[in-house]
Amino acid sequence: MRILLANMPTPPQESFGRRSQPLGIAYLAAYLLERGHDVEIFEGNGEAGGIDALVERCLASRAGLIGFSTTTPSFPLVGQAAARYRAGGGTALLVAGGHHVSAVLPTSVLAEVPELDAVVTGEGEQTLAELVEAHASGAGFAGIRGLSWRDGDELVWNGSRKLLSSLDSLPLPARHLLPPLSEYAGVRRWPTLDVVPCATIAASRGCPYRCSFCDIQSFYRREDGPMRRVRRPESVAEEMALVQRDFGAEHFAFVDDLFPYAPGWVQRFSDALTEAGRPGTFSFAARADHLVKHPTLLGPLAAAGCSSIEMGIESGSQSVLDRYQKDLSVAVNLEAIRLVQASGIRTIIDFIMFDPWTTPVELAESLDFLEAAKADAGYPTTAYSRLTFYPGTPLYDRWAAGPMPHPDDPEWFGDPDVHRIWVALGGFRDAAQRRVNEEIEGWRRVHRQAVHDQAEDVRGAAVRQMYRLRRLPHRALRELVSLTLGAGLDEAGTAGVIRRSVAVLDASRDERRDLSGRAAATRADVRERDSDRLLSACE
Repeated sequence: MRILLANMPTPPQESFGRRSQPLGIAYLAAYLLERGHDVEIFEGNGEAGGIDALVERCLASRAGLIGFSTTTPSFPLVGQAAARYRAGGGTALLVAGGHHVSAVLPTSVLAEVPELDAVVTGEGEQTLAELVEAHASGAGFAGIRGLSWRDGDELVWNGSRKLLSSLDSLPLPARHLLPPLSEYAGVRRWPTLDVVPCATIAASRGCPYRCSFCDIQSFYRREDGPMRRVRRPESVAEEMALVQRDFGAEHFAFVDDLFPYAPGWVQRFSDALTEAGRPGTFSFAARADHLVKHPTLLGPLAAAGCSSIEMGIESGSQSVLDRYQKDLSVAVNLEAIRLVQASGIRTIIDFIMFDPWTTPVELAESLDFLEAAKADAGYPTTAYSRLTFYPGTPLYDRWAAGPMPHPDDPEWFGDPDVHRIWVALGGFRDAAQRRVNEEIEGWRRVHRQAVHDQAEDVRGAAVRQMYRLRRLPHRALRELVSLTLGAGLDEAGTAGVIRRSVAVLDASRDERRDLSGRAAATRADVRERDSDRLLSACE
């Protein structure tokens, strides 16, 4: 059978602009290809993506089945695409899968989108393959586990499916059906800041922890069997070598819910990568307490090519960590960051600065933590990050029990002072963030040229200035919080914060212009070697 699998477009307002290969849909395609089906993938977030292009592709395709892979932000587009496809005369079986439809009641998705014929929940390889075979042969869908389907006017849920016990039994993802790596976000290499091609890869599936905001648990909650499964480390290293050779990847971003950070696995993986000739650098996500428990693993990982580790720190306030059921302490998080920094591996921190229950004191505690961790020059999104509610999570259920005001409604925040801080931060973002980004890019060009010219004094000045600029959103937020906790935040206070930030940007622009074409050194509020090391984590 001919099958079209679509990675649904993510609305621009929900995207952070760092698109990566959709590995899940590539695994589905490979599983179907192995069974003799004709499969194509539509990348909704690619250069030729978008809802209009998706509908056009669906109508032009001769597919007997079209599958929409969707997240919560992209789910509304499923209904639009399905309705337009049916209105255009499309007759293929329409199926939805992914995190959103797995988190909610499957039959409710069918009720919400009447054009859909079926919904696949959880890991979809086996369920989708059985659905395709049944549809091709004209058989019924009643015996297919993990499937919700439309039987005339009745909406049927067949029950959960047992999870795959061995990930090594799966074929490698069908990367050849995806756009080239050049269409996806690359990774900057320090110190040149050159962008290299990045491929996604998975060494495991599942996470046993219970973070109250995370949709991993809700994705697996109807599945049967042990959630956490890990591939052989040797097979992962072999895949990396293959992808480097065939697709030109120079960096690998592990998309595991939780990287298999255990002594035996890591050592075998490091040895296998060395034997494979270190096919590229790599990065992964790990829990802070795992890093603290096994700090000696950082050395072998760095030697094998690990360039960065992402940690779900989420907050520098213990009350927030408890609210999120992180089962972690602020002290452990701080120790983990310092261990990774000391190893020479870059740190990437996931953070949730604002939620409906945030207090000004919690904001101040988080800003203190970021400064103590020397992570306040992180991605600007850290300062602006606000909790997203995903269906099926404990925090979503808590929020859904209330009035659930719109995020722009002042009632979204329980504390009116926090709402004022949020609005003021939005004012800073509107007035200054674009200029911050432009200045950083300008200093990157200075830095890149200085590396080429071996002008170390110019390079050092560029490093220090980029570090200051990266910190600017956090410093603005700190001023807003300090005003709130002091005399109170008003329009004059907000205007003063923005005015001082713009003055910093004006000075940066003038300094950059003066520095171009000549060697210069400037004073720094951190030692040069520290800013060099810390700024590399932001690139």
